[in-house]
Amino acid sequence: MAHVRDQWTKRNPDKTSQKTRIRSSRWGKGKRWLAVWVENGREVTKAFSTFDAAEAHCARVEVGQQQGTWITKDKRDITLEDLWDPWIKSKEGKAKSTVASYRSAWAHVAPVFGKTPICELDGPTITTWIDSLQSRRPHQKEAKPLGSGQKRKVGIVINALCTLAVKQKIIYDHPLESGDLVRQEKGKRRALRVSEVDRLLQAAPTPQAKLFVRVLLLTLVRPGEAKGFHVEDLDYRRRRLHVQRSVDQLGREGDTKNHLCRDVPVGGELLLDLEDECVGKAPTDPLLTDEHGNVWTTARWRRIWAQMCKDAGLEGVDTYTLKHTGVSIAIASGADVYAVQRMCGHADASTTLNIYGHLWDEGLDAVPNAMDTYLAAERQRDAARAQRRAERTARRDGLRAVPDAG
Repeated sequence: MAHVRDQWTKRNPDKTSQKTRIRSSRWGKGKRWLAVWVENGREVTKAFSTFDAAEAHCARVEVGQQQGTWITKDKRDITLEDLWDPWIKSKEGKAKSTVASYRSAWAHVAPVFGKTPICELDGPTITTWIDSLQSRRPHQKEAKPLGSGQKRKVGIVINALCTLAVKQKIIYDHPLESGDLVRQEKGKRRALRVSEVDRLLQAAPTPQAKLFVRVLLLTLVRPGEAKGFHVEDLDYRRRRLHVQRSVDQLGREGDTKNHLCRDVPVGGELLLDLEDECVGKAPTDPLLTDEHGNVWTTARWRRIWAQMCKDAGLEGVDTYTLKHTGVSIAIASGADVYAVQRMCGHADASTTLNIYGHLWDEGLDAVPNAMDTYLAAERQRDAARAQRRAERTARRDGLRAVPDAG
C-alpha cells in the first residue's frame, strides 16, 4: 500500500510524554512529505512540499498499479536518446539513403528532446515544434522553413521511438495521435519538352555526361542506380539493363532502394552507345563514368548538372526531372502502368499511380476523337452489311425454279 511519510518529525521515544512525534534532524530541510510505495519488491519514494500532493500521488500509484498502467521509477528516467541507438541499428537492413534520412531527422530531434524522459513527452508540444522547424544548412544566408517531407521524417522518427517505448512498456499511452504527422506535399515536377531535352543534351560538356542524361531519361532508373551499373549489367542480346545495386553520394555501392533487382529495356541508339562504352572494360567495371573514368559522385554531378541547366536556359529543374520526363514520354508512347512500375522500380502499381497517375489523365483528350472514329467505323460496317444483304436478295429474286422434266 502506498502511504505518506513525514520527514520533518519522528516518533517520540519518551513514552510518558503526551507528544507522539517530535522534530527530527531534518526539520525545515527540503520537502517535508514523502510518498512511499513498492515497485518490483523495492521501496520507492518521491518528496512533495504538501501533504495533499503526496497523498494524491499515492492514490495515482495505487490506481495505476491496479490497472497495470503505472510506469515504474526505473523506466521514468529513460529518454529518447536511450532508445535511439537500438532503434537505428534495427534499420541497418534498409537502404543507405533511408538510414541517412533518419539520422538527418534525429539531428533535429536530439538537441531538443533527446534527453527528455519519454514519459514527459507531450504530443501538442512536439507537433508545434515540428511545424516551426527551419533548415539547418550552413550555406544558407537566411533560415528557411523545413520542407514538408523533412518535417514528416522528423515526426516519423519520434513516432517510431515512442512506439518502441510503448512496446517495451516504458510508457502506456502514445503521445502522438495518428493524424499528428505532417502530410508530405506532392512535389511539383514538370516534364521537359523535347526541345528542352535537346538543349540540355547539347549543353552536356562531355560525351559521358550526355550518355548519363540519356540513360536517366530513357530507362527511368534512379540516379544512384544509373551510377551503379557495371559492364556485365548490359545484356545487349535481350536489350536489357539489369538494376541490382545503387551508389550513394560518395560513390559507394549498396543495395537498391527497395532491395529488389529488375530489368529495364534499352534499345536504339542508346543501346549502341552503351555497347561502345563497354569496349575495353572488364565485366565488373563501372558502365557509366565521368570523363576521368571514375564513378559519378553527387558533388561532381551537381556541378555538371547546374552548368548544363544554365547553358540550356532551364531553371527550377533537378536530375529527377529527367525521370518525370521519361515517364511522361513512356506513357505518351502507350506504356501501361505495369511497364512504368517495373521500369521505375516501384514496389507496386499503386505507388506509380500515386506519383504519375495524372499523366495518364492526359490520355482523356484522345477519347472523344477515338469515340467519333469508332462510331463512324460502326456506321460504315452497318452500311456495308445492308448493301451486301440487298445484293444477295436481288440475286435470289432473279433466280427461276428449274422446270420438271416431262
